[in-house]
Amino acid sequence: MHMIIALSSAHLRRLSNESHRGTSYALLEAVHWQQGLENYRAALSTAGKATPQDFGDALVTGTLLSIFYTNCLVENMSQDAFIVDYDAAVDGMTAPFAVSYGIRALRMALGTFTPSSALISMFPQRCRSSPEITDVPDPSVVLEKICRLETGSEDVNSLVKKVSDRLAPMMPFSAIDDQPENILSFGGIVYPDMRLLLERRSPEAMMLLLCWFTSLARMNQWWAKARMKAQSKAIRRYLSTLVPPTTSWSGCLATVFEFIDSRINFDE
Repeated sequence: MHMIIALSSAHLRRLSNESHRGTSYALLEAVHWQQGLENYRAALSTAGKATPQDFGDALVTGTLLSIFYTNCLVENMSQDAFIVDYDAAVDGMTAPFAVSYGIRALRMALGTFTPSSALISMFPQRCRSSPEITDVPDPSVVLEKICRLETGSEDVNSLVKKVSDRLAPMMPFSAIDDQPENILSFGGIVYPDMRLLLERRSPEAMMLLLCWFTSLARMNQWWAKARMKAQSKAIRRYLSTLVPPTTSWSGCLATVFEFIDSRINFDE
């Protein structure tokens, strides 16, 4: 209950046009987050000597609200964010990945839930693929072109291929109609590798993130739309400013951008 009130207060604070009301909502938000997290900590501390039902609600609620909070309750990313301050933009962009990674580690430590079970309740029904569009690049072709760029060292190129292989089943119109909760858990699974790639300024990692955004768009979740669109525009702006590192760069970038435009409605 406390975490739900905290999240509602956070929404109201950002929607309020009156400064004094915003301050009141901020205080209310902080109080309920503190109380909710304290209850969450107390519930999890009993995990070693209690049944899953004793702390399961706290884990599920913490998972859902943390994902909502890190995805939708942030300021919009400017289109030149990666150009102005690359490291800060990476920190902001990977925040939901870090949250998912931490929650995944917690679930594994508790040994209670399957990796995706705490996410299932976020989606009213299984995500279904749309009819195939034949006049845009096939997802497998897009991923293959990205992996063939090989702009980094052998270790970096290997990580790019590893992340691409993880992403492939979640791409729209792929052979496997993956469950939507796995699209979110992808962030936690690849976070260490993706973080390392972004720290090394791998343009392939940026392209893979754009591809993942198309899968996120396929879920059609209101709380992810603003972040997805803002970050997609910022990544595209950044990639467009880079000096082509290989002869195949321009063709690959055009293919990726064409694919993104066919899957994400930026005017919606």
